[in-house]
Amino acid sequence: MNRTLYFVVLFSLSILYIVLTAYPPFPGRMFLKAAPIWMLAGHVFLTLKDRKGRLLLIGVLFGSAGDIALSTDYKLSFVIGLGFFLIGHLFYISSFAYQWMFRPWKLLPAGFVLLLSLGLSITLTPYLGGLTIPVYAYVFVITLMVIFAIFRKPPNPAVWIGAVLFLLSDAIIALREFMKMEIPQVSILIMGSYYLAQILISEGSIEDDARQNA
Repeated sequence: MNRTLYFVVLFSLSILYIVLTAYPPFPGRMFLKAAPIWMLAGHVFLTLKDRKGRLLLIGVLFGSAGDIALSTDYKLSFVIGLGFFLIGHLFYISSFAYQWMFRPWKLLPAGFVLLLSLGLSITLTPYLGGLTIPVYAYVFVITLMVIFAIFRKPPNPAVWIGAVLFLLSDAIIALREFMKMEIPQVSILIMGSYYLAQILISEGSIEDDARQNA
């Protein structure tokens, strides 16, 4: 597929789903939700053929599985979706680990992310009930994923910005699900930041690889 056409379709599907979140559920909605992520997975599969690329691909696919799980009405769908995303983040961490390079100045954004995650965990604790351990585990893993993204060697900021957006998207979900917080246009905020996060992580990794192999 032509690169321009690919991005037109990718963003069109993402925007279409975001718009439709304002309407009642319809047949096939879960597949429309996952379609942009499948496109990203296909692009990663076709372009990043080394080990870190395959690890990234698996992470993206677990993200799509989480999308589908969260779109069902099954009683444990939230926990199952959380589990799929947690596993996906572990694969992201494994992929980013191949490009780890310590830089002292990166301690500042990494420290900010840690404080954000700690504050979120403390805020949510009274509302978690029986999900305290799973949610803590998820917050720990996604925080680690963001930190590994921050310390990647390639200078392209797209990947770590995407990782931060992923954390913010999940933080909004947590505030809505556990604290029942009323957030204006919450579905647009969640899905918009989530799609952009996945796009930046995947396409940023592809761009980095292309530059290194040029």
